[in-house]
Amino acid sequence: MGIDKHVHLHDTIVIGGGLSALLYSFHTGCPCIFVGPSPPFRFDSFGEPLDLSCTQLHTKSFRESWEKLILLLGLNGQLPMTNRASSINIRDNLLKVTTPNSRLGRFEFKKLVIFDDTAISGLPAMTSRHEGKSKVLDWFNVRSGMEHPHEVTQTNSDFVRFIHFYPSERFGAQKTSRIRKDLVAVSFLTSEELGDFNYSDTMVRFKVVDAMKSLGIKGARNGRDTYNPELYRFYSVKIEPTEREIIPNIRNFYEKDERFEFRNDTPEEIVKKFNTNNETYALKINKKIEEFQHEISI
Repeated sequence: MGIDKHVHLHDTIVIGGGLSALLYSFHTGCPCIFVGPSPPFRFDSFGEPLDLSCTQLHTKSFRESWEKLILLLGLNGQLPMTNRASSINIRDNLLKVTTPNSRLGRFEFKKLVIFDDTAISGLPAMTSRHEGKSKVLDWFNVRSGMEHPHEVTQTNSDFVRFIHFYPSERFGAQKTSRIRKDLVAVSFLTSEELGDFNYSDTMVRFKVVDAMKSLGIKGARNGRDTYNPELYRFYSVKIEPTEREIIPNIRNFYEKDERFEFRNDTPEEIVKKFNTNNETYALKINKKIEEFQHEISI
């Protein structure tokens, strides 16, 4: 029977497409519905010390954990709308989920655990909104200064807090010892700073170049030194901006309603909450996949 021909009954439904929501669904066995997936930033990871054995995902990478959870929850039937939802409407204890092609999923519930309130109508009246610093990702192609051993560097400022160096995707799969890298700078900025030229991608470029010089990163070789042929000369480091991503940090607060539980847990907090291995079906599926992978690798 098609999803639009039936009302599905669930005590609890998780709303959200981020890592925290998927982890919560994974450990509780509840279905998860979201408007648009929210894969984490590729360089975010669980910090130390943190026991990750309860996740059974065997990775500290947020992105890899998210990708594995999407697979496991999908195989376990815990993503009833997959990634097809475009809007969510709530009336009493009925959840209606529409898709871009006007299909409709109906879910009767007792409680919604909401991690992301995007594109949801029928929520209680909003009482307040808190806007924190946005996460800003400035991506750069490196034109000179691509080859070096560094992977990440950190500053003491929210403006260019981190610089991640990663193998450039402009050269395909780089399998040799000569790895050429591009970079992304991570900042945390207020709404006022986002409109200030002093925090623009142009200023990010200056700060990143200075940081690269401080790390001893040099540009491409430029022949040998005139006065000492045993030494090489180098061009200056050169980078060019390609894209700026702004990830808002907004939390809405609503009037109390026993049908809704609004959560803002980080992935680390979810892991600490479920620090025992509950034998959910998703966990069993993960173990079977690992056993199969082990067998075919022998």
